[in-house]
Amino acid sequence: MSALCGFLNLDSAPADPALVTAQLARLKHRGPDGSGTFTDGPVALGHALLSITPESVAETSPWRSADGIRVIAFDGRLDHRADLCAALGVTVAERGVPDPELVLRAHEKWGTDCAMKLEGEFVFALWDGRRRELFCAADAFCQRGFYYHCTRSQFVFASEIRGVLAVPGAPRKLDELTLACQLGGVPRPADRTLYAGISRLSGGRMLKVRPGGQPEVRRYWRLAMEPEIRLRRPEEYAEALREMLDRATRSALRTRHPVAAMLSGGLDSTGVACLAARELAARGQRLTTVSNILPEDFQGDEWSREESGFIRSALDLCPNMDPCWSHGLTVPVVEFDDACYDRHDEPDGDTKSFRTAELVRLAQQQGARVLLGGMGGDMAASFRGTGYLELLARRGHWLELVRQVRLQASARGETAGGIFRREVLRPLCPEWARRWNDSLRHPQNQEREHRPIHPDFATRMGIPELHREAEAGQDSHPDFRRRQLPLVNSGQLGGGGGWTTRHSPLMESPEPLMDRRVWDWCHRVPVGEFVRDGMPRSLYRRALHDVLPAKTLQRTSKGWFAPDYQQRLAACRPAIEAFLARHPARDPVWTYVHRPTVEEAVKLLGTPGSGTIWDNRHQIILCQGLRLAHFVVWLRGMD
Repeated sequence: MSALCGFLNLDSAPADPALVTAQLARLKHRGPDGSGTFTDGPVALGHALLSITPESVAETSPWRSADGIRVIAFDGRLDHRADLCAALGVTVAERGVPDPELVLRAHEKWGTDCAMKLEGEFVFALWDGRRRELFCAADAFCQRGFYYHCTRSQFVFASEIRGVLAVPGAPRKLDELTLACQLGGVPRPADRTLYAGISRLSGGRMLKVRPGGQPEVRRYWRLAMEPEIRLRRPEEYAEALREMLDRATRSALRTRHPVAAMLSGGLDSTGVACLAARELAARGQRLTTVSNILPEDFQGDEWSREESGFIRSALDLCPNMDPCWSHGLTVPVVEFDDACYDRHDEPDGDTKSFRTAELVRLAQQQGARVLLGGMGGDMAASFRGTGYLELLARRGHWLELVRQVRLQASARGETAGGIFRREVLRPLCPEWARRWNDSLRHPQNQEREHRPIHPDFATRMGIPELHREAEAGQDSHPDFRRRQLPLVNSGQLGGGGGWTTRHSPLMESPEPLMDRRVWDWCHRVPVGEFVRDGMPRSLYRRALHDVLPAKTLQRTSKGWFAPDYQQRLAACRPAIEAFLARHPARDPVWTYVHRPTVEEAVKLLGTPGSGTIWDNRHQIILCQGLRLAHFVVWLRGMD
């Protein structure tokens, strides 16, 4: 990904060019294809270019409008450019202009409303010399990073937190509330980071700031489920989704570099990889695929979840795929090397990132600069239809409910009674009855009690109250898509920065299934279309019926991304014990992280392999808990 940075002196003092140069130096790892700075009175912009698209070859950093009035530092890739060019009246001869030029023209035509007209993955900072205004925006899902810090006299921003910290006076202090939320299992506020006073521009937000004022953040996009889309025939839904997926995939393939795709064997990544392979085959090009498979020394009993058979069925179907295999052995699950914060600003929140990191590096070794993935599919295009049975019951559609339960039992290989109890009777029961039943059946499965946060820290930061507020604010609507709207509209879904950038700043990770058009459309489709004839994720299957391998098309379950997790984590036990020894019980870090809970989880590692007492809670304790503990220690040493 490219990088941007800069600042605006709110007291109108002239911008110091040396300051933005220092910012840019901290971000040079993201921009090997050119860099530059711009200053005009109180504002300074910096940009480092990673040239991915054909149009970006002509890009200069930062990019200026023809009249020199507007200047933009842009990190991203615009999708559906043809539609945007048509709306802007861009001639055919001009359609090879770089993406930042289209953003400038959109701003000239629509002003700050241009953010809603832009689609793709992007963040940018645009200086309007006529209005003397800095305008910034992030895409709907914040798939690129934009961080900022503001005082009475200065607004500072950058693609990474390190670019903000390069400016004197920027705080390097711990944000205890964010830390408590992560340790305590509460969604952290979308705009906060682990650094006190340094904020993140959330997805679907734009920001304006002028000299003499303070930043104004406003939401420009909101995911909605109304009005509902009603088509005449079921086939029309599948055809419409297929057209959108084809367009989203073609947009993701707008690159002048070799392309790779993650191929896990599941519906989402396989669908994206097969669509991309078809498009590249028509161009006479090949597609590198990167896949995780279990190592030969795997000692657990999870071979039934091995995905290589599904992966190979896709390879057989698409002869222009070149497979590369990963065993997840080169990257430790958890590490305590301070040098990792030479590359990263915050700990990785993904407990399976050791496997993702290896896939990214594998793709890069093959010369790829673009790595496609299937993220976001199960929340939109390949939604399972969760809640449809409850919805039928609440509406009194009993005959259709009985038919659907029988069809789903047949499709999923489960008993009709079991499905009816879990997905109809349980949701219809009062909350107190569900809790009582859970306490009888799973007395030890109280996840909140197995979080690595110190109880005193949790109480001081109000984590129990935040849990109660989150539970009280949950939408109880049967359609699960509606329940996830608050998460999406809070702006925290994407997290900023892209999942490949953490492991390789020279790669980009377009996500066709995160296309905004796909999400807007899929959330307005009747829920029954996603589970037509009892088949979960039916709409996606029907849309890609001629693309997906037959074996994948019919599967209704998915193996775990890292079934050898305990074995890999057990290999880190010496490093974990060494960290605990270096930081005894009296160390202040354990006022945040509950050391006894960590020590208990370490004991459960035992002999490498899959054990019956092991579950996801212990990953949270050891992986997230220790990563955050290490970060606290490191940040303390930087004061």
